[in-house]
Amino acid sequence: MKKVLLLLMTFLMAAMFFVPVTAQASNEDDVLTMMNAVRESAGLEALTIDEDLQDIAEIRAVECSQKFSHIRPNGKAWYTVSDLTNGENLAHARNYNQQKPENVVYAWTLSSKHYANLVRNSFTSVGIAYYVGDNGDTYIACEFR
Repeated sequence: MKKVLLLLMTFLMAAMFFVPVTAQASNEDDVLTMMNAVRESAGLEALTIDEDLQDIAEIRAVECSQKFSHIRPNGKAWYTVSDLTNGENLAHARNYNQQKPENVVYAWTLSSKHYANLVRNSFTSVGIAYYVGDNGDTYIACEFR
């Protein structure tokens, strides 16, 4: 775990200086790149973007702006959004620094359940979505398959 965090921190520090974060789409791409750096350090194959999971992540990001939880606004569990998703990581960013991809992924590595999703060998694809709510906060959803 220490080796993974050291590798991720090195990658994130370099990314902060050399990877411009200017558009929402690049945020999602950058989150995937950083997630794959974590997986690579754990000896796992890279995740790929799945368009169906992308649509599901967009739904969940919007839902999280209404109720930030793995319980959906309709009171049902997160996985009821689709039979395609087998895992979910969420993030709620109240400011620009918190929504940076390197900080989102770093926070997930610090949580045992979120980290477990990042390095689950059976997961091969993801959908990642950023959504800015009416309150100005950013909600990030990552759906795994």
